[in-house]
Amino acid sequence: MCESSAYMLTPEGETKIMDYVVDIVPNDDGSLTLSDLLGGTKIVQGKLKEVKLLNHKIIIEGTTV
Repeated sequence: MCESSAYMLTPEGETKIMDYVVDIVPNDDGSLTLSDLLGGTKIVQGKLKEVKLLNHKIIIEGTTV
């Protein structure tokens, strides 16, 4: 399987925001829509910072609106 966990990076450190992420879609407003294996979605304000495919880890840097 190739699903990953998504983490939000803030000045305080990394916080897991979603498991089993299979899709990331950038939105016109600068947010990202994450979708998981079971069809759940989460919209986060941030930009994609790093994807570690071998570690199944997605790091998103938080932004303010």
